Amino acid sequence: MQSDKCLSFYLSNGSVKGHFCRLGDSITNSLQLHEYPEKVNTLLAEMAAISQCFSMDVKSNSHTTMQLTGTAPVKLALVNSTDCQFFRCCATMSKESPANLNDLSIPQLFGQNGKLVFTIDFENQYYQTIVELSASTLQECFQHYFIQSMQIPTIVILCSSVIDNKIESAALLLQKMPSPSSAESAEADDSDIWHEASCFAATIKSHELLGSGMPMERLIELVFGELNPVVSRETILSFKCNCSHEKILNIIKNLDSTNEDDPSNLPLEVVCEYCNKKYAIDKSEIDS
Repeated sequence: MQSDKCLSFYLSNGSVKGHFCRLGDSITNSLQLHEYPEKVNTLLAEMAAISQCFSMDVKSNSHTTMQLTGTAPVKLALVNSTDCQFFRCCATMSKESPANLNDLSIPQLFGQNGKLVFTIDFENQYYQTIVELSASTLQECFQHYFIQSMQIPTIVILCSSVIDNKIESAALLLQKMPSPSSAESAEADDSDIWHEASCFAATIKSHELLGSGMPMERLIELVFGELNPVVSRETILSFKCNCSHEKILNIIKNLDSTNEDDPSNLPLEVVCEYCNKKYAIDKSEIDS
């Protein structure tokens, strides 16, 4: 059973739009390259799942970036998605982490000025939304994001699990679609459908969303069956880092701070923050 994928679906002939993402092997493969605390692993795992739901509304030849920024103890949590199929993630932390890291809320993890930033790069056009990290949980932060940025009734459900060396995460996103008619009866019907969808979503348990639960299509049918769910798109997801020797070299060449007169700076060893792959850059390469 393929667990690393995202499904897009509609309820009641398009009155409600949904995305359901489940990650297992892909997020495990990504995070096992690092030694992050469990709190950071679950944070990135849930970010990776919800970011795929965001990306499903974007055309395939695009690049999206979701990041939580702050000061301490977590300075950055970042997920990059490419072509709605591949993702990579990383985090930057303070040198010293508090012993009670697992007990901290989102504002406590990122400090008073924490931000949620979502960026879309589509055909060299950039769209960016920034909201404050004011809610206590990641799920509430994304709920706040939709209220602030889109003003569309939205339900966000996030969950994750870390057992031994296996990491799983899942995200369910439901949105009420605008009524095609301005008639009061149509708006009332849509409101009733949205209320039903919200009630059905509230019955879902975390373990049902994760990979240990039933097949994704079956879960959608079981939960929302009375609203005639139709799956419109399925995307298989995997971890992939697109770093390369050439890309690292180009970055170094463009750094104004490179001191070519100091031979002690070369050769350089550069480590990719996403996959921990090491690149050795020689002075002759920079000069060429």
